[in-house]
Amino acid sequence: MASFRSLLSYTALLIGLISFSADLINYVFTSKYIQVFFDEYHLPPSYLKVVQILFLVWNAVNDPMMGYMQDLGCCGMKWIMDRRKVVLYAGPVFAASFLLFWFPWSTSIGWVTALHLLVSLFIYDTLLTLVLSAYCGLCVENSRNHEDRVRVIVYGEIFTIIAGLLIFPLETMPHTNEHYWLFQTCCVVIACVSAALMAYSGYNLKVEKPVNEHHQLEKFQEGEENSAVKLKENTWKNALQVSWQISKEPRFICLVGAQFFRILRFMANENFLIVFTESLLVTNGFFEKNSTTLGLFYILARSCGSILFLFLWLPTNRFGTQAVIQSLNILSLFNVAVVLFAGMDNVTAVAIFIILENAISRCGWQGFYIVVAGEVVDTDMKQNNRKSPFSTIIFTLKALFNKPADQLAPVLILSLFLERGGYPQLTVPCQNLYEDNFSNSTILNSTIIETTSISGYPSTQECTNYTHWMFLALAIFPAICAIGESIFVAFDQYWRQHVKGKTGHLGDD
Repeated sequence: MASFRSLLSYTALLIGLISFSADLINYVFTSKYIQVFFDEYHLPPSYLKVVQILFLVWNAVNDPMMGYMQDLGCCGMKWIMDRRKVVLYAGPVFAASFLLFWFPWSTSIGWVTALHLLVSLFIYDTLLTLVLSAYCGLCVENSRNHEDRVRVIVYGEIFTIIAGLLIFPLETMPHTNEHYWLFQTCCVVIACVSAALMAYSGYNLKVEKPVNEHHQLEKFQEGEENSAVKLKENTWKNALQVSWQISKEPRFICLVGAQFFRILRFMANENFLIVFTESLLVTNGFFEKNSTTLGLFYILARSCGSILFLFLWLPTNRFGTQAVIQSLNILSLFNVAVVLFAGMDNVTAVAIFIILENAISRCGWQGFYIVVAGEVVDTDMKQNNRKSPFSTIIFTLKALFNKPADQLAPVLILSLFLERGGYPQLTVPCQNLYEDNFSNSTILNSTIIETTSISGYPSTQECTNYTHWMFLALAIFPAICAIGESIFVAFDQYWRQHVKGKTGHLGDD
């Protein structure tokens, strides 16, 4: 009971509501935007690659720009340095930007649809970065010790589970063109709820100003009597110098590399969970499309990672973050070996694999690396004999290098696997072919005739090849990411011991 009471905190609750609002929106965005732009707006796959590459360029500028603006108050916007005001003012606008994706500009002109996606991604991600940067700042500025930060993370994980439950109606409603308005209505409701919660949180939060020793640009505050121009020039020059210095540190490189592979894996599962499930389980009759059971399956896949994270927090404190991450990756590779041995025709094994893979890839993909990033901040401060930790710059740089993984994941899945199997051209024809086989029907569906190019009906071999590449994408890509993450974590463990041997006690995980 005492441990339960220690988790109660109104401030942590308000900060958790920000995470909850963002999770509601992001769940729908990450799981639906590719499917909607392909199935509803008929975006050609080649245009998606161009959009994602252009978006990579914007991400290279977006994250550090928003981070430095919140620390330095650039562009004459003083309010942007106040975390509470960012949530209060920009939070509802961020929620509104989510709606840009779900109202088509065109469903027949490819370049117009691609422009729609590009503009929506630019606006949405800019506001997402602004609001979540403020959220991260609030987590740090309102948390004075390890227990407080754990409390905030626990609230975030609990709200993540709740957010997954609340989007259940989206998984059970019909996914056909004539019912698309239902999906749009749900998105409007989600945006309104998220905007209201962020406004409430921003209005009621009581933010204490951080003390000087936690401000990474403290030494420039001593020269406030100098001209504003000179202060701004020195600040930016120092920020660039420190950024370059941190970027070369081995532990920072290991942190970025390990989380990069984890984000690749997380985003692949997030973007293609519905695609994999419908192609490998629904078409084979394991689930009925738009059924309650299928909706519960999606909720379980998205929620079990957060539940697993809550159970693993005590082992993390005891054995260390890196040890838990490595254990999860070993379990992941074993899961891959089992499903490859069972084969794609064993739909029960595929269903179990999807649940376990989503649990492992979603477990601590942010929480674990917040702890590791804290170690990197401590290491940087000790090695460079800094007067204060440069936590904001380190988190901003980490986001700069990790954010491209969000866009690379769907591009890699499409290029390396799915397009070789005929996705998305064969999706509807093969689904109808399987349905006809299950019902012993020989009548050709009109949809099949319209969506196939030569004979109007795909061969069994084409659909088998389609399913084969879908299965390989499901199993092989997570294995590649798990191995890549493990390599960087192993190097980080080596450097952690190396630094600890040179500087003494570094701190517990």
